Amino acid sequence: MTYLDPAPFTAQNIAVAPFRPPTAGIWSFGRRLSVLWALAKLGPDTVADRLQTLAADHTVPQPAV
Repeated sequence: MTYLDPAPFTAQNIAVAPFRPPTAGIWSFGRRLSVLWALAKLGPDTVADRLQTLAADHTVPQPAV
């Protein structure tokens, strides 16, 4: 979290918390990955496309369960 300046978030009353992935299962290497891996492996256009797809999927109203 040393790369993040929390002041702008605090000014907007937004809490900032570190993401701590579990250490077992599919997350066993989660702490070793970053967006830099995706950019190097996939390229910026593919990463942008995938992020836009994820964002669109989260804006579609989901039915109540």
